[in-house]
Amino acid sequence: MTLGENKKITLALIEEYAPNNQYLTEDEDIAARLNLVYAPAYQELSQEKKILKTKVLKDIGEEGTGYEEYTLPSNMYQQKRVIAMDEENNQVAPDYYTLGRKIYISRASNYKYVLEYFIYPTVITEETSDDFSLEIDQDAQMIVPYLVANDILKTDPSADYTAFLSEYQRKMQAWDMARSSISITCEEGVI
Repeated sequence: MTLGENKKITLALIEEYAPNNQYLTEDEDIAARLNLVYAPAYQELSQEKKILKTKVLKDIGEEGTGYEEYTLPSNMYQQKRVIAMDEENNQVAPDYYTLGRKIYISRASNYKYVLEYFIYPTVITEETSDDFSLEIDQDAQMIVPYLVANDILKTDPSADYTAFLSEYQRKMQAWDMARSSISITCEEGVI
């Protein structure tokens, strides 16, 4: 979903959506600050439901001695794990260590190393285009409009913004934060 599509949902919720207006609303005050109101809501939801990325740090190649230095991605919020795989993509024991924003991988380890990590989202600014694709998961994208509607209407004394806050909180409580379900395999043998 794009930022523009998400804005339409927000504006429809607060009954300010004007589909024939290039700013999507007739209210100049809302149009002027809409992206800026999106920025903290988008950041908050990206911390609640983190944006997962992967990056190949080292491919299978020549072996050597010592450790090779690699820089971790600048947008990395939190490292989840580093996995090593052989030429048949079987997971093997990795040989590495991290120090600050660097990771050091053993040159003797002739495996492919993949970093799994969470990123900071792209910051939404006044200049962010409506074509910007939101990086958060779809379920989080559908909650953003309630938080933004709450923030827009807080300054309007005639509006009951608490309804949007309550709906946002209800949806957050119902959220399934698991990215995968838990499964186990039982095999015969001695315990």
